Parts: sequence; structure tokens; C-alpha cells
Amino acid sequence: MEVVFFLLDGCRPDKLKEANTPNIDELKENGTVVLRCRTVYPSLTAVGHMSILTGCYPEKTGIITHFYWNWNERKFHEIFSDEYCQAKTIFEILSDAGLSGGVYGAYFRRGAKDSLKKRMLKKAAGFVSEHMNFIMNYLVRHPSLYKKLRTRVVGAFDEFIRDYKDKKHSFYYMMFNDTDKAGHKYGSDSKEYLETIERLDERIGEFLTLAKKLGRKTVVVVSADHGHIPLRSKISIEKLDLSDAGYEIEDVEYVSAAALIHYKGEKGDSIHAAVVSRHVQFWFENKTRVETVADVLSQRKEFEDVRTKDRLDEYRLVNERTGDLALAVSNGYGFDFLPIGEKGDHGGLSIEEMYVPLIFGGGGVKAQILKEGRVVDITPTILKLLGIDYPYVQGRSLI
Repeated sequence: MEVVFFLLDGCRPDKLKEANTPNIDELKENGTVVLRCRTVYPSLTAVGHMSILTGCYPEKTGIITHFYWNWNERKFHEIFSDEYCQAKTIFEILSDAGLSGGVYGAYFRRGAKDSLKKRMLKKAAGFVSEHMNFIMNYLVRHPSLYKKLRTRVVGAFDEFIRDYKDKKHSFYYMMFNDTDKAGHKYGSDSKEYLETIERLDERIGEFLTLAKKLGRKTVVVVSADHGHIPLRSKISIEKLDLSDAGYEIEDVEYVSAAALIHYKGEKGDSIHAAVVSRHVQFWFENKTRVETVADVLSQRKEFEDVRTKDRLDEYRLVNERTGDLALAVSNGYGFDFLPIGEKGDHGGLSIEEMYVPLIFGGGGVKAQILKEGRVVDITPTILKLLGIDYPYVQGRSLI
């Protein structure tokens, strides 16, 4: 038995249904389809990926957004990396069981069986990302060069096909970020978004044709880390002004398409906020001021679900790294100072952002429709299919 997982980054299930996807439709007709699969909150890339790859919620992975404030060091840590994950990845679990997993198109690969060259390239990319922002900015302005270097680091579809032909692994994780990029640039209500889904369906079709030709018993999984929502209105950083609560913005850092805001209070205490797409978390030096700030932010129509840390249990988001206060941006709104969300974004709580497709097809998987599931159920299901018993996950097998 072997499993191939196609992750369509930022793909909405309703748009997948709307697009012309004959190959994915074939998997649906003959496999297990989850009608309502919910991702984790916040609906951000690293948060979703790590919950998928561990079968655990952010409370256990520690990936609670893309940054967190460390009071001992008095600085932000960027945690868009599996290095900071506090739970075992599926690749590590497979390795412990004597099996191996390959990763293609994704940086999240801890425990995957990578060549020495790829491991060194990944370390170099991480160093550049963390310490040399001017180089990263240069690469962003030169997308063809960035794409070439990124492909060398994370692998690509052609490499996945070569490894599959050679039966190199038991589990293959092929991530396409094209859908997410189309959602950001054009909006998930655009024809470009649908066309991107259709192009990826063609790639999946290439693989399915190969698997049939080779006569391999392969289970194919199709899912996403989060959805996408079109942006109807942009709001400025002034909407995060806290002067009504006695705090002034002292400094703003723009890092990796996020904004890190530092506030200074009238009594000298500080607040630090990480703004990532449509999600914001705040860390308070003076915890007695949390409710006051929450009241101020709750009055603004641009924000919803403003919650103190003790009320984030519902989302399985409470970890030692979690901020003292968190909020989602209201539907249709995005920040004008974040470069990534041109026409669309994610990170909030809307249906469009919080639900993803989930399909298990091929390999003798039973044809059935399940009403509900969660992305944390994906790893337990894959482990069950591969005959591995690993009890330290928070999801459950769907098959």
C-alpha cells in the first residue's frame, strides 16, 4: 500500500465543485468524500499545514500563527517552519515505523527522507529568510529566479513523478500553491482561480494515468490547508490604533508579508501584535489591560470574534505561545499594508476560509460520503491505511 497526497493550497470546496475537474471527479465517484471538512483556526498556511501533517490542533503543534512574541527575549519569532512544531510529523512517525515519506513543493518536511543536497538547500533558504530580508525582497521582485531557487529547495511535480516510478516512498506529499496565489492575486470568485484549479486537475490526471499504467495500488488524497475569501474593502493600520485604551503605536515592522506592531502604554507597559493576513494576535505586558483593549476592538465593524486567550479553547488554540488576545478580520475586509492580499486573503473565520475539500480515492478505498471531518483527521487516516498505530494524534481515522 502507498498513499499520494495532493494538497491544493487555498482551495475552496465549492469552487472545486464549480470548476471542470474530471480527474478529481473520478476520485470522488469511487472514493470517500467528506462534505464538510473544517480546517483549524486561524486559517493560515503554516497553521493548517502543521495540523494536517501532525493530526494535531495548534494547541499541541505550537504553530498558533506565523509569529509569536517571546517575553524573555523581548522579540518576535517567525514560526513559519516545521522547526518550531511541537508535535511529531507524519514523516517522523513513518520513519519510526521503518517507512519513508517524500515531500514535493512544500517547506514543511521535517522527518522526510531528503537528500543531503536538499537538506543543505533548505537550511540555506531558512537562513536567508530569517537573516537576510533584503535578499528575500529582491527575490520577490524577481519571481522567475525565486521560482527556480524555490523548486531546487522544495522539489516539484517532475521529481515526485520520478520518485513514484522508482517506488521510493510509502507516502508522497505533493503540494501545489498555485491556487493560493491565484486567490490572493485575483480573488477566489475569479475565472483565474477556477482556471488554476482546472490546471492542477490536469496534473493530477497525469499522475492517475501513470498509476493505472503501472498497475499500482495507490490511495490518493486531495485536500487543502485553508480556503479563501475575496476582499471587498481594504482597511489601514489606523484601525488597529489603541489610543482609546491608552496605547500608542511605537513601531511597525514589515516582515514576510506580515506586520509586527509594537505599542507603548501611558504607564510604560507594552503590547506587541502580529498581523498575518486576516488574523491578529496581541501579547500584553500588563495582563490587566487585556479586557479594556478587547472592548475597544470589539466596537469596530472591521473586526469580529475578538477573544481573550481563556476563550480560545473552543478553537483548540491555547498554547504557551498564544497571544493574550486574538481577532479575525470581518468578512470582505483586508489590510491595505499587507502586500500579499491583492484581491483575496484568508486567516479568518468565514465559511469560505474555514472549509476545505477532502477526498480519499483509489487503492480500494470504499465509496462513501461522510458528512463531517477535520483536517486533523487526515494523518490518522493515512497512518491507518499504511497499517501504523500511532495513538498520539488528536484527529481520528475516517476510514
